[in-house]
Amino acid sequence: MMASESERPPLGMMTPSVAAGVEIPPESPDVGARALSVASRLLCGATTFFFLAFVFAYFYLRSIDVDHMWHPAHVNPRQGLGAAFIACIVLSAAFTIVAARQMKSRSRGWTTPAVAGVALGLAAVALQCIEYTRQHFGPTNGAFASVFCAWTALYLIAVLFTMYWLETQVATELRARRTPASGEGDIKDPDRLIAPALDAAVFYWAFLAGIGVITYVVLYLF
Repeated sequence: MMASESERPPLGMMTPSVAAGVEIPPESPDVGARALSVASRLLCGATTFFFLAFVFAYFYLRSIDVDHMWHPAHVNPRQGLGAAFIACIVLSAAFTIVAARQMKSRSRGWTTPAVAGVALGLAAVALQCIEYTRQHFGPTNGAFASVFCAWTALYLIAVLFTMYWLETQVATELRARRTPASGEGDIKDPDRLIAPALDAAVFYWAFLAGIGVITYVVLYLF
């Protein structure tokens, strides 16, 4: 009896079917790589819609300017700290892109720019936290202040989680080098699994860094 269209398995790379009682072969690394690639791009789409809300709020509240309280004179973020913040973001993304390219070329030195990228990303988070302690306004001091505090705070959370994602790739690589496969069920070539995971993390981080540039231009330069 032939299966109906709705019962047929989806197209794409799958683990081949086996007869009953036969050991199931391991899943192809290409399956996980493809899933990570698609997931990172879906995450970029979700992130776009999330931060688009703040862009809309910024320009909408600026256009109506109720009671001329959009941007009071004392509500000014520190330009120096803002410039240092975005410089760390951009440099971090650049270092991680270099790391991903070195990983693809099988260079063992890719962990160095990756660690530098993570360190710069964490430095950006620290600089923005310092900014909160130096600024003379809070989220209740006008519309601009509320948008600034909410937008930057949530962006910092996104950066922090992305740095954790990147750090796990470096930690996995270092652990694999410290404890090579013993042939008793260990993965003989862990880089085949680490490479697509690193590529997905770097792709998302580069995208998030682009949002950071937009954040800086809108909140500090407009």
